Amino acid sequence: MQKPQRLAAAVAGVLALALTGCAQQGGGGATPDDWPSGETITLLVGYAAGGTTDAMARSLAGSLEEELDVQVQVENKDGAGGQIAYTELANSEPDGLTIGTLNYPTILTTILDEEKGATYTLEDFQPLANHVNDPRITIVQPDSPFQSAQDLVDHATANPGELRGATSGLSGGGHFSMIKLEQATGADFTPVHFNTGQADAKAAFLGKHVDVYFASIGDGLEVVKSGGGRAVGVMDDERSPLLPDVPTFQEQGIDVQEAGMRGYALPAGVPEERVQKLAAAFEKLITSEQHQKELADLALQSDFMGPQEYTDWLKAQEPVVTEVNQISKTDE
Repeated sequence: MQKPQRLAAAVAGVLALALTGCAQQGGGGATPDDWPSGETITLLVGYAAGGTTDAMARSLAGSLEEELDVQVQVENKDGAGGQIAYTELANSEPDGLTIGTLNYPTILTTILDEEKGATYTLEDFQPLANHVNDPRITIVQPDSPFQSAQDLVDHATANPGELRGATSGLSGGGHFSMIKLEQATGADFTPVHFNTGQADAKAAFLGKHVDVYFASIGDGLEVVKSGGGRAVGVMDDERSPLLPDVPTFQEQGIDVQEAGMRGYALPAGVPEERVQKLAAAFEKLITSEQHQKELADLALQSDFMGPQEYTDWLKAQEPVVTEVNQISKTDE
């Protein structure tokens, strides 16, 4: 029979081993070196299934599962221009297992516009990786007399408010591109907002209820390729490989740029080593040749930015977003 002291020591040793085992098994069996292997990552998408942001996120989910040895559950939390999903992300546990999509400009308009009542700021997020650069394009009807961006601008300047332009919502990306074009040229369009999303804006244009469609390439490429409309300009500093025959506005002497930048963020407070491990996986996958082909099939193009570059880029956009968002509220 063991003496009481030795028995107590033996029991303590067994408990210590058990606790060590539990600690090693915590978080799905991942040790610090192989985290997040065995875990489940929740990927929050702030827009409805089937949309451009959803397609972007799902295009990467399967590859992330293989790269990180995890399960990825995509959850659509659409509504309020992404604000529902942004709120959930900001309030999530900072363990690196909840990732959310970020859409420019809505991530900034919801923060900078006090009327939207957001309960988060940019500091409540850890930007992780930008995925897609989706430049805005301006599309006119196939039988339109406007053969160039300058033709369109000249008419909209000489005939203020005559041309009706469809956007996917008040203060959204399409509306921003319309306002920036007006600011750069003196043109004046009458916005027709479809706050229900791109599908209705696109349908209105195809039904010839409006004259112009202010869209991103991801949303408008099908319209152009099918002959349902003609793109007169790309709002980027270089031509898009998806529309190589369409000149940029800058080529046509009009200094305007606007794009739907879409990426991912974590809630603030995730340990730095986890941030960097996730960011490295995103960079590897997003910049791969195979993924470029997958995005092209979705009418999207990649533009990777890592955590620091992405954070700096978002902060740099705040003054412009504040100005354009204020104009958008009274733009009629």
